[in-house]
Amino acid sequence: MFIEIKHGSGGRPTQELIKEILEIYQDQSVNDLEDCALIENGIGVTIDGFTVSPRFFPGGDIGKLAICGSTNDLAVRGVKPNYVAVSFLIEEGLPKDELFRAVDSAYRVSKELDVKFIAGDTKVLPKGQADGIYITCCALGQSVTDRPWGVNELSPGDVIIATGPIGQHGALIAALRYGLDVDELESDCAPLWPLMEPLTKIPGVKCARDCTRGGLGTVLCEWAEGASLGIEIDEDLIPLTRQVISLADVLGFDVLHLACEGTAVIAVDPDCLHEVLSSLKEKAPLCSVIGKVADEHVGIVGLKTSIGGMRVVDMPLGEMVPRIC
Repeated sequence: MFIEIKHGSGGRPTQELIKEILEIYQDQSVNDLEDCALIENGIGVTIDGFTVSPRFFPGGDIGKLAICGSTNDLAVRGVKPNYVAVSFLIEEGLPKDELFRAVDSAYRVSKELDVKFIAGDTKVLPKGQADGIYITCCALGQSVTDRPWGVNELSPGDVIIATGPIGQHGALIAALRYGLDVDELESDCAPLWPLMEPLTKIPGVKCARDCTRGGLGTVLCEWAEGASLGIEIDEDLIPLTRQVISLADVLGFDVLHLACEGTAVIAVDPDCLHEVLSSLKEKAPLCSVIGKVADEHVGIVGLKTSIGGMRVVDMPLGEMVPRIC
C-alpha cells in the first residue's frame, strides 16, 4: 500500500488516511476533527501546508494563499487570528524576487488582519527535490464566541448558507493547468475574518467551514457524517459564476467539489437567519441560503436537482487537480 495523489484530495481517501494517522495518536490527540483545534483558555490553533501550481495566479499567489488559508481555519470557528508561524521549503534555483514577492503578499494580508509573525523556519532543498516553494503556516488566535462553532452544534432545522459563489479557486487553477482561457476568472482567495467577526456576536450561529480542498460537497458530507444528521441542499440556490459553470462543463468537473479559498458555508438557527444574512450581505452580497439540516437520511447529503430529482452527494474519491492549495 502506497500513498497516492488521491490521498491529498481532501475527499474520502484523505479522510481515511487521517483516521489511520489519528489511531497512532489516539491517547494524545484532541478529540476534535475541526480544522482548528480549541485548546486551553479558548486558544485556537491550526497548521496547514500550501503548495499550488502555478504559484502566482489571478486573484492571489502562494503567499496570500498561505495566510488566508491558515487564518480562515480560525475564523470559521469564531477565533480571532492573532499570530502566525511560517515555514518555507525553497528549491535551489528559485529566483529571489519570486520568493520575496510571495513573502510581501503574505505580509500584506497579515497586516490587514493585524496578525503578528512570531516564528519562522527556512530550508533550501537541492534542485529537483521541491517544486519552487512550499509554505507551512501555524496560526493561533483567541476564541470570541459564547459557544465554540463546530459540527457538534448542528441540529435539525438549521439553515445552511454559502457566503458567495463556489468553486472559483479550483476552477481557475484547473483552467491554468490545462491551458484554458481564464478571462474574467479569478480565485476567491481572501481572508474570512472580516466577514465572520460580526457573526461571533450572534448566538444562533452553529457551525462554519471554509470550502477548500474537496469543495462545498466535501464539507457538507463531513458535517452530515460527523453530526449523524442529514443535509438537504437545492442546486438552484447554490451561487455560481458563469465562468465556473463553463469550466466545469468543459472539463467534466462537479462544481460541488471545486475548491474555494475565500468562501465559507455556515449553519445557523432559523430564528437568527435574517440577522446573519443582513450582516453577511454588507461584505458578501452574493451570499445565499442553499439548504437545511434534517433528521432524515442520517449521514447523507441530498441535492435537489434543477429538474426536480434528488441525488446523493459524496466526497470525491480522487484528486481532480493536484497542487491547488
